[in-house]
Amino acid sequence: MIQDENIYLRLMEKRDVKYKVKWVNDPEVRRTLFFGEISEIGTEQWLMKVTTDNTRMDFVICENNNDIPVGFASVVNIDLKNSKAETYICIGEKTCWGKGYGKEVKKLLMEYVFIQLGLNRLYSFNWAENKKMIQINKNLGFKLEGVLRQDTYSNGVYKDRVIFSMLKEDYLKAYK
Repeated sequence: MIQDENIYLRLMEKRDVKYKVKWVNDPEVRRTLFFGEISEIGTEQWLMKVTTDNTRMDFVICENNNDIPVGFASVVNIDLKNSKAETYICIGEKTCWGKGYGKEVKKLLMEYVFIQLGLNRLYSFNWAENKKMIQINKNLGFKLEGVLRQDTYSNGVYKDRVIFSMLKEDYLKAYK
């Protein structure tokens, strides 16, 4: 478990599948994600597969005062040879939007990647239209590396994605 002021992250378990399916299948939540609708059976199968994959860690986000999931976050594409990893975050409970949880989760993931894993580079992709996540990245000191123009076909249109990154040296200067 990784904990901060208001939330904590714990490894995703089978009991969390129903929450992830509910959030991903909500069109308003899904518009910030890079994948389509999912099923409980398919998500259970996915979870069983990824729990043995040492290139990723999949977490559930919970508020400190209870163990009810409010979202999920992952560190994926963990590349020890090149000392880098990618993150993504989803606050699925819309009642928790605007509470600063996204920023708090991102900070926990930064500490996990740079301190616990000891990696050199952390990056993330976001839709260019996802202004809230872009602002979180900027506020935390991530650098915009570029815009991937019409990079992904989603909901009938080609959409731009942006990529942000932070290096361990920048993290240590700003946070340690």
